[in-house]
Amino acid sequence: MHHLLAGAIAFAREHSAPAVEGYPVGYRGDKVDLTMAYVGTRAIFEHAGFVKAADTTSVLAGFPRVLMRLDLR
Repeated sequence: MHHLLAGAIAFAREHSAPAVEGYPVGYRGDKVDLTMAYVGTRAIFEHAGFVKAADTTSVLAGFPRVLMRLDLR
């Protein structure tokens, strides 16, 4: 997941995107089943510099998904 996220960020920068957004599971310290972590975890996005932009109503396997954003400007 770290490599995929880094590639998405690099691609966005190369194409002058103003931001990158993702919707990872925003777990509450619970262990996320790896089969449900394909969308990424909030911790992975935070490690890459993303910040929480908003809550969503989406839930995946009982875990809420949050909107994370990395401003590239």
